[in-house]
Amino acid sequence: MKKNITVCLLILLVSSYACKKEEDVYVRSGTVIFGDYTHMVRQIYDSVIVFNGNPAFLDLDLDHDNLGDIRLISDRWGSNGIGYHPVSKLLCMTNSASVSGFFTQDTMFVYANQTSYIGEDGKVHLDVQQMFSCTPMSDRDTILTIYPDMFKFSVLTTSDKINQETIFKTDTLVLSDDSYELPPVTDIKPDTVMRIFVFNYKNCNTFPQEKVNYIGIRMRNGNEVRYGWIKLSITERNKIIVYETAMQE
Repeated sequence: MKKNITVCLLILLVSSYACKKEEDVYVRSGTVIFGDYTHMVRQIYDSVIVFNGNPAFLDLDLDHDNLGDIRLISDRWGSNGIGYHPVSKLLCMTNSASVSGFFTQDTMFVYANQTSYIGEDGKVHLDVQQMFSCTPMSDRDTILTIYPDMFKFSVLTTSDKINQETIFKTDTLVLSDDSYELPPVTDIKPDTVMRIFVFNYKNCNTFPQEKVNYIGIRMRNGNEVRYGWIKLSITERNKIIVYETAMQE
């Protein structure tokens, strides 16, 4: 009888241990909620990326394999004629890394305005103003071009989530760009002088300025998928502050 009791106790202990081991097995979630660090590998950066005469960048190693996955770039573009303008970009460095977002169409609106007056030279002077924007400027706008199937990154906040239903794309994306104005073009004729002024808002891609937001990331390794985020803010169009990254264990 004593031997039977001992055997029963041993079986119970083994069964209890097996159940506990089964409960302790971590199964990666198919959903990540921004700001929830449960089963997330977090890396704090608190780094500032800013153009310093040359493009500045920071490579983020999201899966901790000592290789860059996402590059954040602070740059500047332009010329002496139109001036120099700040721009910030995100580059997926490998096909394994992709950014959450959505597909939409960009509509380029144009607003044209014309004023005229008689100059001291006795000629009619025409000033033509043309403005281009991805958002409507007035009820007098006309549509210049429609660009279909444009991928846009999603600007996300705390408690937003990404999962297998989220759209991801491996791409190079403009986060924020600057507006510019072309030097006026003058056309002189015997009885008229025309000046054309062109202004482009370049607002098709605009990451919120001076706000802390998230960009969702997916890392794929064969059939294995992990989700995570980059927490960052942008000021002055090309001053990028990276606070942290997080990726599923």
